[in-house]
Amino acid sequence: MRTKIALRNLYISQAIIIIFLIFAYFTWFPYSFASLGGFTKTAWMLILVDLVLGPLLVFIVFKEGKKYLKFDINTLLAIQIGAFLFGAYSLYLKHPAYAVFNGNGFTLTNVSHLYPQPPWQEQLRTNFFSSPRLVLAKFPEKSSENNSLLFSIVFNGEPDIDERVKYYEPFEKNIDTIFSRSIKAEKLLSNDEGKERIDAFIDQHGGVLNDYTFFPLSGNNKKEMIWVFNRDSAQPVGIIDSNPRQITER
Repeated sequence: MRTKIALRNLYISQAIIIIFLIFAYFTWFPYSFASLGGFTKTAWMLILVDLVLGPLLVFIVFKEGKKYLKFDINTLLAIQIGAFLFGAYSLYLKHPAYAVFNGNGFTLTNVSHLYPQPPWQEQLRTNFFSSPRLVLAKFPEKSSENNSLLFSIVFNGEPDIDERVKYYEPFEKNIDTIFSRSIKAEKLLSNDEGKERIDAFIDQHGGVLNDYTFFPLSGNNKKEMIWVFNRDSAQPVGIIDSNPRQITER
């Protein structure tokens, strides 16, 4: 009976964890964003607590006919649910709400790193079920406001512009500006590593080199990769696991 109850707890926990992690991976961390930090450690914490400690503690505590057994089991379930909710919320805070183009490339900005001001444009707002939104961070046109912003970033250590939703603009309205600042394909092809990675990407996704445009992408763990967009659709296609700055500087 003890084993049966522990296994039942394991199967239910496993189903919940798998469904949640599939949702988180494909909704919060699309385009392989999980490899740029924020996903793996928290996912393993959830698995450890809910798939190992939960059923194990139920197995240890359960004893048929034990006084207050129902209370003990309910307490363990409450702790397990609380641990799951804590882990799920932690993963929510670590997931990128925006992929922000800041003039030099894209930066993933976590929910927890956003400067506490809601976007003034309704279409830029996110919620629990939103995938990361593509935006452009634009410095103010007024020189006084621009200087004040730079001073606060450089000297006061306040959040950089890619964390300030106040200065976000829709990606769709700035595609030409953004694409004009992409990495030149010639630079990426100038050494063997870059050529090998790009050729492999094109073989996987099809088309020719001119179908794509390339950008530096900085993640939560400060790791940099190459983010590839389709020129015609102006939508992300995938990520090349290679540091673009190292390739272009060789």
